[in-house]
Amino acid sequence: MSETVLVGQIEHETNTFSSFETGLAEFADASLHYGDDVIADLGGTNTAVGGFLRVADREDWDVVPTVAADATPGAPVTAEARETLLDEVLAGIERTDPDGVLLALHGAMVSDGVSDGDGYILDQVRRAVGPDVPVMASLDLHANVSDRMARHADGLFGYDTYPHVDIGDTGETAAQAMAATLRGDLDPTVVVERAPLLPPLPELRTELDPMRSLLAAAAEAEGDQLPDVSVFGGFAQADVAHAGFSVVGVADQSVADDARETCRGLADEAYDRRHEFDREYTSVADAASRAASWDGDDPILLADISDNPGGGSAQDGTALLAALLDAGVEDAALATIYDPATVDAAVEAGVGETVSVSLGGTSGETGEPLDVTGRVRLLSDGAYRNYGPMSTGLRVSFGRTACLEIDGIDVLVGSHRQQPYDPEAFRSQGLTPERANVLVLKSTVHYRAAFEPLVDEVCEVATPGLCSPDLSAFAYENVPRPIYPLDEDA
Repeated sequence: MSETVLVGQIEHETNTFSSFETGLAEFADASLHYGDDVIADLGGTNTAVGGFLRVADREDWDVVPTVAADATPGAPVTAEARETLLDEVLAGIERTDPDGVLLALHGAMVSDGVSDGDGYILDQVRRAVGPDVPVMASLDLHANVSDRMARHADGLFGYDTYPHVDIGDTGETAAQAMAATLRGDLDPTVVVERAPLLPPLPELRTELDPMRSLLAAAAEAEGDQLPDVSVFGGFAQADVAHAGFSVVGVADQSVADDARETCRGLADEAYDRRHEFDREYTSVADAASRAASWDGDDPILLADISDNPGGGSAQDGTALLAALLDAGVEDAALATIYDPATVDAAVEAGVGETVSVSLGGTSGETGEPLDVTGRVRLLSDGAYRNYGPMSTGLRVSFGRTACLEIDGIDVLVGSHRQQPYDPEAFRSQGLTPERANVLVLKSTVHYRAAFEPLVDEVCEVATPGLCSPDLSAFAYENVPRPIYPLDEDA
């Protein structure tokens, strides 16, 4: 008789400094699937649920799909959204009495009245299934792993890459550990060791040290009885008591002490190498100057790293666009500025018409609006499918979208906040990114997976925004102190 395994996803990376509400509508705008649609829409994709389903097929499990929900990072998830989504999972448990539960979580979710949203979800699931049913979860590399999460899970498995090109692989790793547990080959426990570190997002890029060598050492330590060692950089834009760097092992009970020693050693090494996380970034003025003189065979890419909606920034900053216009840069393409009012104005004007608007700057988090006049080149629903190496096959959307040509710069303006990390962000809107001289993306690191092969040079530009790598700009009240880089000696 085959085992019954329940599958669910409730993911959100919460930027506690953001003013953008995250309710059910925001999940619906991004990615929200119920019941059998979870399998139909996410099967075959490079997502954690896609990875769960691949192993389920090999193991011949009876899969109970419940909900798959993911919203663009922003302010804490509303209590209504949290409970509505969680109820789908709990109802599936009550209905089917599963042998195991696989969840795709983020690990940095905060919701109304609950600073540890992922720990809350795992706690409620554990209460529903009891102590003997294995509960395992995939987590983002930017998870802030809490004791509550570890206490209520039999396995926590993190992505090993940033850009996150291994999301599906991580789902498979979690599901394979579930299979070993259900066979009786693994008696799992979770061990967590921490370092007083709070690295900014771009400094966690896994192609560079220290993350590269830390992850390599973690992989070297893995084996049949220690199926996973995850290095979590944490999410610095979440001002919560459990924020920060951690190393998590999923181990058989028989080797739990050895696993803890391994994780402790990696956490200590990360702290000892803390200054290797320090980086320098390009100013807006220098980026505009570089773009104005660019004459490479392939584009130069300016990464607007601070106004990244994928980390909870408003995506409405215009500082870099203003500098490019002032510098006379042409033959450029920018994705994407969030401004529903500008989209409405473009729709009213119509394709081919000229429109004058105050673009962006509505949140008050990224600077002032920019007065521009542009020609409406294209209007669309903003939907496209990722074909690059990250979240391959997943459908995403900017919402209703306008492409405005402003003094030689094609600017995509959307009605939903969505990180443009796949070239389809441009191609779906009638633009060919390879043919531009200058590309501008509101993304911190994820763009590298698909865009680096298309460009000659990348500039990481320190713009205004809630993903700024300068953590001194944020008024922290709850993160553990002392912690580097907020404090030199932690």
